[in-house]
Amino acid sequence: MKFIFAAIFIAAILLVIAYFNRRKLYKDIDELEKRKVEIMNRPVTDELAKVKRLNMTGQTEELFDRWRQTWDEVLAVDLADIEEKLVESEERADQFRFGKAKEINGDVVDKLEEAEGKVESILRELDELIGSEESNRQESEELKEKRREARKRLLAHRHTFGKAASLLEIQLDALSSEFDKFEELTNEGNYLAAREIILKLTHDMDTILHKMEVIPVLMAETTNLLPAQLNEIESGYKEMKQKGYLLDHLQIEKEVASLRKQLDLYKDFIVKTETHEVEVGIRDVKDNIEFFYELLEKEVDAKHFIVKNETVTKEQLEAASTANEELQAETEHVRQSYQLAKDEWIVPQKLEEDISRLAKRYELLEARITEQNTAYSFLHEELEELQTQLEDLQKEQTSFSRFLKTLRKEEMAARESLAELRKKINEIFRRVNKSNMPGVPDFYQSLTEETTDRISEVIQALNEKPLNMKAVQEKLSEAVSSVGNLERKTIEIIDQAELAERIIQYGNRYKRSHPGISDQLYRAELAFRNYDYRSALEEAATAIDKVDPKGLKQLEDMMNKN
Repeated sequence: MKFIFAAIFIAAILLVIAYFNRRKLYKDIDELEKRKVEIMNRPVTDELAKVKRLNMTGQTEELFDRWRQTWDEVLAVDLADIEEKLVESEERADQFRFGKAKEINGDVVDKLEEAEGKVESILRELDELIGSEESNRQESEELKEKRREARKRLLAHRHTFGKAASLLEIQLDALSSEFDKFEELTNEGNYLAAREIILKLTHDMDTILHKMEVIPVLMAETTNLLPAQLNEIESGYKEMKQKGYLLDHLQIEKEVASLRKQLDLYKDFIVKTETHEVEVGIRDVKDNIEFFYELLEKEVDAKHFIVKNETVTKEQLEAASTANEELQAETEHVRQSYQLAKDEWIVPQKLEEDISRLAKRYELLEARITEQNTAYSFLHEELEELQTQLEDLQKEQTSFSRFLKTLRKEEMAARESLAELRKKINEIFRRVNKSNMPGVPDFYQSLTEETTDRISEVIQALNEKPLNMKAVQEKLSEAVSSVGNLERKTIEIIDQAELAERIIQYGNRYKRSHPGISDQLYRAELAFRNYDYRSALEEAATAIDKVDPKGLKQLEDMMNKN
């Protein structure tokens, strides 16, 4: 019985699975059917009808026949075959042969894609043909209008084109044969080939119009503007040489002659309407002319700089030398009072050597300026470099002089700091004497002696002749740290002593009522008499905390307020 129920259950499950598989296959078949119908409804026939409005000869006729034949094959063969396979797939699904049905559906998908590709190709080529016919007609008229306008301009402004005008006319006339060829292909229905002619005509027309745009400008530049600028450069060059400028290193005459030859060559190119080479070459000529102007202007500016700064530089050298003598004297005076490291006190000597070297360079430069055998631009560069080095030297002089003056300020500041430290130690000692401490612990006595020694070391360092400020600063830093530590320890010991004494006094009232704390209070009193105030405070506080925590807290609060 169990086996029967199991078999029935399994059979039910299989039927459910088969039902859903078949349902999915039906859905897939419906989708494929929709794709087939969409292909059938593509507007191929309508588009083919548009072609009939064109000249149905030559290329157009051949294309039309091929497209119509392809479309007929798609409808009569491809889609019919797809329809048969969809019917077969549905039958296999009804027979629960799902695998075979899926295989057929896959084949249908491939055939649908192939048919769609054919249709897309027909429509794309149709659009290209029809679009070519419309574009060709419109662009042909535009090109003809451009050619007419170009002829008018050539006639009206013929003088601005020079000898190039004749060749431009020939180029415009040459377009006529292309227009004739275009008309011939259009009449024969060869619209795509006619489209190629239109594209070529557009390129040729744009080229001619560009030439007509730039030739008058290029002619003006090569005939008048640039030659005039070259003459101006040559004239300025000769005038400057007469005024004493040394310009042979620029080789301007040679370069100007070379540029004139280039301009003559460009004129021949213009006559041949080869404007691209001329446009590139003209840019190069302009750059060279601009460069020559800059070179000549640089020589003029260099001369002005030398005239303005020659004497000034000499005076600055003399001033630097005088300042260095004063700096050396100041250094020797400072060395009598302060110790200087070798790399410090030799600075004026090093600066003196640098000044001597710069002075020699200046003498040579001055001689070259007087001889007038060197271009001003070269002299300018050397004088400018010398000035830069001189400015750096003067900055170093100023910096070292400031350092020497700082030593005296540092000494005064150190002495003031020392006076403050000694005053602070005296205040610490007075505070200790005013306190009720019976004495001070041994460690505090050692700390006091150590601090006094640090102060003495600072005094000794300040009394040395010559003074070593580096050592003074180190000793002063140690003394500041030691005095600060002594001050913190002094406050700590006085507070401990005062609080310990108060707590011991407060605890004595409990000796009779609480005999258990008597020993602790005795130990606290003994530590207090031995100047061990920390231990005294700890023993007394522990004892009182056992019998009167609140009283101990009140004592601490009172001490904190005081």
